[in-house]
Amino acid sequence: MKTFKKYLFAILICVIASCASNPKNIATDAEIEALNKVVSNNSFEILASFARPLATGSVNSLANAGLIPPGSTPSRIDVSGSASYLRVIGDRVEANLPYFGERQISAAYNSNNTGIKFDGIPKDFELVPNTKTKGYTIRFTIDGGTETYQVIAQLTPSLLSSLNINSSHRTAIAYEGRIREYASE
Repeated sequence: MKTFKKYLFAILICVIASCASNPKNIATDAEIEALNKVVSNNSFEILASFARPLATGSVNSLANAGLIPPGSTPSRIDVSGSASYLRVIGDRVEANLPYFGERQISAAYNSNNTGIKFDGIPKDFELVPNTKTKGYTIRFTIDGGTETYQVIAQLTPSLLSSLNINSSHRTAIAYEGRIREYASE
């Protein structure tokens, strides 16, 4: 009987621990309203704080050579000191994001354009509510001159965003950042 009580106690502890280990992030009404306001104006930007490249051999080599910012790792690079953004302005989208990764298709060398830069009207633009996060999901494809980008962004009520970019010429990269209204200059 004593052994049975030990097993029952152990199972009870496991059940309680498993319930507590999966807290739900519930957004407040004020956070949801703030995100809805930013998105409804159709003029907002995502300011990137971190780049998350695929940790390939080349990126690891750069890290080993000391060529990434202090406090960064090969899979999470601090880009908060640069002007890194993705903007949605009406029906136009523009981006200026640093790139860390490998080029898969060779192209002409252009030392002025090593990052991800585009400005134009995207194809298949979607901005849809995400019922799971109470935020939004953005999807589009855009031509960046010599390459094409497929972009997926998750906007959350805490005004944080994750941004995934797949390129026709480079390995994929993701960014983490904050969302805010964009006032054109």
